Amino acid sequence: MSLARRLEDALAGSPFAGPLPPPVASFAERRGADDAASQLPDAPLRGLARALVTRPEVAGFASHRPTWLERVAALSPGALARRAEALARDRSVLELPLEDALDALRLRRREEMAYAACADLGRIEAFEAVSDFLSRLAEDILADALALALREMRRADPAGFAVLGMGKLAGRELSYHSDLDLIFLVRGDAEQIDGAARIGQRLISYLTTMTGAGVAYEVDTRLRPSGRQGMLVTTYDAFLRYQTQEAHTWEHLALLRARAVAGDDQASALLARAHEHVLAHHETPWTELAPLRQRVELERAGSPGCIALKTGPGGLMDVDFLAGGGLLERGAAKLPPLPGVPALLHACARGAQVEALLGDYHTLRAVEARARWLAGRGVDVLDAQAIGPVAELVEPGLDAAGLSARLDAARRRIRAGFDAVVKAGTIEALEG
Repeated sequence: MSLARRLEDALAGSPFAGPLPPPVASFAERRGADDAASQLPDAPLRGLARALVTRPEVAGFASHRPTWLERVAALSPGALARRAEALARDRSVLELPLEDALDALRLRRREEMAYAACADLGRIEAFEAVSDFLSRLAEDILADALALALREMRRADPAGFAVLGMGKLAGRELSYHSDLDLIFLVRGDAEQIDGAARIGQRLISYLTTMTGAGVAYEVDTRLRPSGRQGMLVTTYDAFLRYQTQEAHTWEHLALLRARAVAGDDQASALLARAHEHVLAHHETPWTELAPLRQRVELERAGSPGCIALKTGPGGLMDVDFLAGGGLLERGAAKLPPLPGVPALLHACARGAQVEALLGDYHTLRAVEARARWLAGRGVDVLDAQAIGPVAELVEPGLDAAGLSARLDAARRRIRAGFDAVVKAGTIEALEG
C-alpha cells in the first residue's frame, strides 16, 4: 500500500479525513519508496499523519530529509529523552560560518519540534515528556546562540555573563511555539555592563532575526528588574539588592520560577541566595495577588466565545498563582531544581485536592499545546472554529462538545480552588 494511502487511512473517521493537502501528497510521493516509509508502525504513522495534515509546511522540509522520517519511524517511549541527550552533545553548529549556523539553529528547532509532534499526536510519549524535550531543545539552541555570540565577539568565555530562564523555560514546561522569557546578568561591577549588554543584544539578535529559515525563538526580557525601564543587563549585586529590597510580590512570583540556563556557572548560587531571602521572609500574599489576578483576567480573558486557557477564569494562571503564592506564604527549605508549577505547588501543599487540581492543570496545558500546534504560533486562546480539530489532536475520537465539557469542568474546579484559597487567606484551603 502506498504511503499516501496509509496516511489517508490513518486519518479516516477524523476531522482531517479526505484528500491529502498537496504538500503532504508530495511528501508521500517523494519519500514513499524509503525503507522507513514501509516500516512505519501504526502509532508513528498516526502521529505523522496528524502532524503533516495540520501543518502541511512540515511536509515541505521533511520531503528533503530522509533521516527525519527514519527517526519518526523508530519512535517509541523514551525516544525524546534519548534524542535530547544526543542533541546536547552535538555542537557541530559552532563549526559553521555565522549565517549558516543561524540557519542551522532555526532548522533544528523546526525539525525537532515536528519530531516531537509526531510522538505527541501519535500518543507515543506523554505530554510531560514532549514538554521536557521542547524545553531542553530550547536550552541547547540558546547555549549555541550564546557561544556563537561570544565567538563572533572574540570572547573566549562568558566573562561573567549569565542567562536566567523564567517561567516555563525554567520549569521545562515549554510548549509548541513558546517564546523565551530571559533575564541577563553579569558578575562584576557597573563597568562590566556595557560589554555584557552587547553580548545580550547579539544573543537576542541571533535568536530572533528572521533568516531564510525563519526565526529561532521570540525573546521576552520584560521580567528583568524594573521591566522595560530597566537596563538589559543587571549586575549580580544589583539583582540581589532589587529582589530583596525593591521587588513587588508579583516579581517574587516570577523569581520563584527562575533558573540559570546558560553562561556563567555562578548564577545558580546567586539565584539560590535570592530564593532563600524571599522564602525566609514569609508573607501572606493573597490580598495583593487576588486583585492582580482579577486585573489580568479582565484585560486578557479573550473575546466572547473563546476560551482563554491561560488568563481566563480557572485558567493556567490560577494554578501558577496558587503555587507561587503558597510558597510565599509558607516558605520552603529549598526550591526544586526544576521550578515547574507542579513541583512548586507540591513544595507548599499536599493532598487529594492538590493532585486533582494539577490533573486539571495538565489538561489545560495539553489542550493549549495542541491549539498552538494547529495554529502554527503561540496562542493562549481556543476559539470556536479550532475546538473540533484540537479535540481530535488531544484524543482521537474526542469531539468539540466533549472537549468543551472537559475544559469547563477543569476550569470550574481550578477556579473553585483559587477562590477558596483567596477567601481563606491561606494555601491550607487546598488541604482541607
